[in-house]
This record gives sequence, structure tokens and C-alpha cells, in this order.
Amino acid sequence: MRDGLIRNIRSIFSGQEATLLTDDWDLAQWLAARDLPVTTFDEIGVGDVEVPRRALAIPLDWDRVPSRELLLEKWSATSILWLPLASFSSDLDTAKYSVEMFSEVDVSLSVAMNRRVITRLLMAREEITMTGPDTALTIRLPDVLHAVGRTRVALLHDEHTTLGNYFEVGMSPSDMAGQVDAAMSVSGVVRVDTVLVAKHRQMRRESASTFQPAAEMAEKLRKACPFQLVVEDNRIVSGLGEWADAIHMLSGSQYGFALTEVAIGTGALPLGRVDRSLNSVLNEGATGIHIGIGNGLNGTHFDFISTEARLDGT
Repeated sequence: MRDGLIRNIRSIFSGQEATLLTDDWDLAQWLAARDLPVTTFDEIGVGDVEVPRRALAIPLDWDRVPSRELLLEKWSATSILWLPLASFSSDLDTAKYSVEMFSEVDVSLSVAMNRRVITRLLMAREEITMTGPDTALTIRLPDVLHAVGRTRVALLHDEHTTLGNYFEVGMSPSDMAGQVDAAMSVSGVVRVDTVLVAKHRQMRRESASTFQPAAEMAEKLRKACPFQLVVEDNRIVSGLGEWADAIHMLSGSQYGFALTEVAIGTGALPLGRVDRSLNSVLNEGATGIHIGIGNGLNGTHFDFISTEARLDGT
């Protein structure tokens, strides 16, 4: 694991070493036992421990991480890659799995695939299709397309980004307020092979209590896979069965199952090692396509992943 992790760190930080940062002492000890340079957020500023110039940050609990304001003040000159495990699960075994999977991914190949997907999107005239077993989505593209995906491996000297940007190209059929983009339309059917849930670091206090029930719901859904969802004009209209009402509430009932994400996974991961039973950020972009509801702020974000579907033409 160590060699793969160091290789990816050097690729992302322009050939230089980086400090592994975490808020969890057990994870820190596990990393240190593997001869990796690790410290905790609590140790920064104590004694001679200074803010590092380059860091791979691996939080398990956002409440134990410096505030965004402090990061802007004290960490503005630091290059940070965030592995945001706290947004998915605080479980130590899931954290170990996620770090191990990151050590096995081919970051350069993933970024190259991002560029290929974005080129395909930019060259498409009016619509694209995503197909696979029991999956057929048609997406009418807007005149001005906003797609998010990492196209450069190396970080700038003061850049902060998250790992997920390396492993997917995503589009948003609706905004953070749930307003559907009339210029972009997603319709069709999706076979769901696994389900993940995530929350934003700034998830509203009144919504934060929904995350644990949502995580339990996602576990039930994973056991029920595969199942098929029907999407019409950017909204899931059927397929959630007995779980529909609960998911409607947990994801934010005001959004009415509006899609907040449609994405193509580009993670060059060893698929035989992917454990689909875990709620890990590394699983989100490992392969296939996924659609999402909920913005992670006012309600939990649900990802419905079709592992064998593809963007046609790539």
C-alpha cells in the first residue's frame, strides 16, 4: 500500500512528498505503522509542528477539523488534496479500505479519462446517451454546459481540491435550491447496482440528524440491488418502491426527487477489489455512471450507481 500511496501523492504534488493529515488517532497510528508521514490536526501549531506545505487530508469527523475560516487564514499557502471520508462514513475500517483503494488507483489514467469524457461532451451537438444492462438514459444538453472533472493531475502550490474530482465528470440538472435546469433534460431508466449517501461539510444543523437514517437506508437499498429507476425530465418518478417516502424526506422533500447530479465514473480502480457494501467515496466514481438526488446541505445526497453503464462514444 505504501508504495502506491507515495506514487499517487508524488503525481498529485508535482513529484514532492506530502504530509498525511487526519483527525482520528487510530487512523493516524495505522498510517504511521505503515511508515507514512502522518500527523493530526490537533498537533498542528503545537511545539514545532507547523502547517505543512503539502497535505493529503483524511478527516473522519468534520467537527474535529479546523473551520473553513481558519483554513483560509492559516492554510492558504498549503496545497491540499481532501479525501473527505467524513462526508460518507466515520467508520475506521471503511477509512482503511478507502486509503488502500486510493493507493491502488491510477490517478493519471483517471484524469486522462476525464479529459476524454469532457471532450465527448463538448463535441456532442444536442444530446448524449448512457446505456448498459437495463439502463438507457438520454440527456439533452444545454447550449452552455457546466461539467466538473479534474483535467490536470498536479495541484497548484496553494490549491485545495477533493479526491472525487479526479474520478468522475459530473453535471447538475438542477441547482442547489432544487430548481430544475429547463435547458438540460435527463430521461430514461437506470439499473441501480449500489447506493451511496453523502453529506456536505456545511450540512445544515436541522438536516444533520437525517444522515444516520439515510446511511441505514442506503445499506438496505444496497442489499435490495439491483433495481430500476425511471427518470423523466430530471426527476425520479418511480422505482424506489416502499422506500420512496423515506428517501423523499431524507434527501429534502422540497426538491421532489429532482436530480442534482448525473455523472460518469472514471476511477481507474481494480474493480475486483471494490467492496460495494461500503459507503466509501472511492466507490462513487469507480466505474459506470450514477445519478444523484439531494444536495447534501438541506438533505442527504443519494447516489444511485449503475456499474456497467457507459457514456456512449467513449
